[in-house]
Amino acid sequence: MKKKTRNMRTEGKYSFLINCAVLLITAVLFWIIMPEQGPIGMRSMMFLNIIEICGMLCFMLCLEKYSALISGLYEKTVSTILSAIYMFVIMCIINLVLFRDGVRLAFDAVFSFVNILCVFGADCLFEKISKSCYSQPRLLIIDIDRSNFHRMKRIKYGVLRKYGSWYENIENKTPEEFSRFVDEQFPLFDAVCVLNGFSTEIYHTAVNAALKLNMDLFIVPEMVDVGKTNSKIVCFDDILTLYMPKTELNTAELFLKRAMDIVFAALGLIVAIIPMGVIAAAIKVTSPGPLIYKQTRYTRGKREFEIYKFRTMVPNAEQLSGPKFAEKNDPRITKVGKILRAMRLDELPQIINILKGDMSIVGPRPERPVFVEQFENEIERYDDRFKVKAGLTSLSHVYGRYSTYIHDRTYYDLYYITHYSPLLDLKIILLTTKIIFLKSSAEGEDDFKIKTVADQEEEVSVK
Repeated sequence: MKKKTRNMRTEGKYSFLINCAVLLITAVLFWIIMPEQGPIGMRSMMFLNIIEICGMLCFMLCLEKYSALISGLYEKTVSTILSAIYMFVIMCIINLVLFRDGVRLAFDAVFSFVNILCVFGADCLFEKISKSCYSQPRLLIIDIDRSNFHRMKRIKYGVLRKYGSWYENIENKTPEEFSRFVDEQFPLFDAVCVLNGFSTEIYHTAVNAALKLNMDLFIVPEMVDVGKTNSKIVCFDDILTLYMPKTELNTAELFLKRAMDIVFAALGLIVAIIPMGVIAAAIKVTSPGPLIYKQTRYTRGKREFEIYKFRTMVPNAEQLSGPKFAEKNDPRITKVGKILRAMRLDELPQIINILKGDMSIVGPRPERPVFVEQFENEIERYDDRFKVKAGLTSLSHVYGRYSTYIHDRTYYDLYYITHYSPLLDLKIILLTTKIIFLKSSAEGEDDFKIKTVADQEEEVSVK
């Protein structure tokens, strides 16, 4: 009998409900096992366990554990562990303020550890059952520009854990030929991804067919359309319109964002002061030259400032090569520098930039003037990135990689600016702590080429 196709969105909901049940059962078992010890005994404080469970689930949601396209069990486990750690820290603060009870602290530590083990076990079992009982859905990626071939490959190999994907370039097809292609090929797939650049007629044909067949639909937007996702319905008389608010932050938002920057940067400096000392010593011992590398970058309003980083390259690295992005096995990068770049610890000194007001905790990547001039001529709306301060982390930082193309990084930046909110900033900060432990986030262009070694012509047609 043919297996049913996996539904990733539904699986995420089921996974969340299973995790809720597992954590609740764990709390009940602890309540039964733990002895009663006076007015603040373990059993009397059951409500604290419920708070810890609810908080852990909230953190797992924010860390996108239940996302339809999360990469796999390892990433889910990272989300689980970080969520348990964050809630344990919060419970420690509650304990310090209210009880100052060492027994309670030990209990919270054991409870957090058991929660991690139980959720991990449930995730493993759920993943195994899903793979054995359901077949992998198929994703078709279509594009109209052969120069976009690398993007089709990135999508295909980026979702292999979830989709059996294929791609097709249709730049030489007439609207009539494309319509026949849709009739023949779309029914063979469960989802379709449409890249940008299509004519209106072909775009409508693809979207309408996907909706008619009840397929999952993914659309890569045009740069000008990014703000539409934040639009509101406004009626002019009886005419429905989509209202896209101004993308610039107002005075209240700027004030709140600056206040958050100061608070988080000050806390970050306290936490990072010892690691920064260790990093500084490692750089000094292993490589001659300065500890801190300074470079001119642009921030809000294209104002220039000096960005601070731990030096990861040999001194005067660009004297012979000139300005260029780092590459895999770049001979300019030191041994310590490779480790710092992989974990993005070279950016810790930028906390000082944030306290000075040059940067924000969250914002577009601070770019060099020489590259900005180039990108302004190549990328639509690139200048909109400078409506906010440059950031230590960003939406492109947590969803992209070092090898992410500048066009796609700009999509992320514009999306962030048009959707800005303090809650979005908090979510990006949380996701940043997760990507430190994900190797794929530090993947370079050469890493991706190794992963996608198949011949271009062999893979460009549907089979």
